[in-house]
Amino acid sequence: MWSKLIQSNLAILAILFVAVSISYFPVLKGPFLFDDEFFIQKNEVVRGFDVKKIYTTGVTQGANVSGNFYRPNQQFVFAVLTKLFGQKPFVFHAFSIFCHTLGAFLLFLLLTELGFSRDGSFIGALLFLLHPIQTEAVSYISGLADPLSGIFLLSGLLFLTKGVKENSVLKFMVPASVFFVVALFTKESMVVFLPLAVIVSVFLFSSQTSKPTTTEWIFLIIFLGLDIVYLILKFTVFKFEDVAGLTSEKNLYTENLQIRIITFFNILPEYFKMFLFPKQLNYEKPYTAYTELLNMRSFISFFALAVLVVSVYKLKKQPTLFLGLAWFFAALMPYTGLIPLNSMFLEHWIYIPVIGLIILVVGLYEFLKKKNAARYFSIALIPVLLLFVYRTNARNKEWADIEKFYLNELKYSQDAIRIYNNLGMYYADKKQFSKAISYYKKAIQKWDNFPQPHHNIANIYLDMNRPEDALNELYNALRIDPNFLYSLDKLQLIYAAYGREDKAQVIRSWIGQIQQGRKIEFAQIDALMRAQ
Repeated sequence: MWSKLIQSNLAILAILFVAVSISYFPVLKGPFLFDDEFFIQKNEVVRGFDVKKIYTTGVTQGANVSGNFYRPNQQFVFAVLTKLFGQKPFVFHAFSIFCHTLGAFLLFLLLTELGFSRDGSFIGALLFLLHPIQTEAVSYISGLADPLSGIFLLSGLLFLTKGVKENSVLKFMVPASVFFVVALFTKESMVVFLPLAVIVSVFLFSSQTSKPTTTEWIFLIIFLGLDIVYLILKFTVFKFEDVAGLTSEKNLYTENLQIRIITFFNILPEYFKMFLFPKQLNYEKPYTAYTELLNMRSFISFFALAVLVVSVYKLKKQPTLFLGLAWFFAALMPYTGLIPLNSMFLEHWIYIPVIGLIILVVGLYEFLKKKNAARYFSIALIPVLLLFVYRTNARNKEWADIEKFYLNELKYSQDAIRIYNNLGMYYADKKQFSKAISYYKKAIQKWDNFPQPHHNIANIYLDMNRPEDALNELYNALRIDPNFLYSLDKLQLIYAAYGREDKAQVIRSWIGQIQQGRKIEFAQIDALMRAQ
């Protein structure tokens, strides 16, 4: 049914471009959102095109925000786009969509190299391109690390596959190694290239009578070495906070490996649910630690693992089942809780793992094709793809509208203080001050351990010419975080404006100390603000 449309790779690329344009067009008018403020807008390293700092600091250090994320290639792209076009959200959105389209095309090429038919591979590429679960990685500018690293990962696996098939190891394995390294410096989770390389190799050799050559084994060992070297660097040279994982939160989940693993088995079915029925899509997911392993949710996870184990034993008879499930679980490894993360699960975490589930769908198509029933599959797939286009388009309209986006979040995440705070910022920008303050206060009521709402209320009070109220809110913000640079800077500006240059000068010295790595105690701030 698809064969006439996909006779050339250029035609496939054109179809993918048209499909992605229809689905993602609304987000092109979308603004910067969430972490875009710290990754791009307020990031002096990005704005100043400081390449050295891009590759030697965390992604948010240029915005004076601590963090343990190290994604220099993503930040380098942000810096290039900023230098060439300025900070125009349209350009950043367009680049993310381009990367996603290229990734879908590379997936098509990889699937064909792995032995799937062109029409089956095309179906896989369309599912990858249009599935609504991908919107968080593509429509969120700061999510660029996923589609960008996906390009490098798929390119590397494509070269590896050609090397194994054509027995031309040096010609293809060296580029595969290069793409692996580039992927690692784009997103930390690309350490999964190694297990995916092993899985793809096992799949290929399962259908061949030959065995891996010595050179092929050497390159797999090289991939292992690259993984080890990167991990050592990540937890030493590129470790920017005194924490083991990617979050500084200290709670039951982050400090207990067993709880993290149990939690993973409990939330794994959520990925299956989102893949099969992507109706409820939102950014903020529940941050809930699970302590019980024996329940229906974990049973589904154990069943999926059991099927994977069976597929290993049935590798010769069911290689596609093995490839799909093994890919899915291997690509999810960084999110299993082995290291503490800043969330339990997120939609964009499945950007690469979802390929495993797509491979299972492609495998079903190939099976039906052998039974001369592929036409029925294709007919049934058309309304599914149309629904995906509709849902992806609708979700992108939410990503393009700040108010609509945050109100959608509150349908599912009423305890997410960041949503209340950011919605307050939106109304503050619109000069709807009373509405903004009400949302900031909701954030404070949910959890008064977050300086931003107090700081933002202070900004509103300054706009309303209420400096005393502003000082009180800055005091509250600094009580929570004495080293919150934005509030300290605002405080010194107020003192300078009202003739207290002595106090302003002291605060400026504190800001300099903090930027040099020293910490300020709240007692110092308290004494200064109470002094006459």
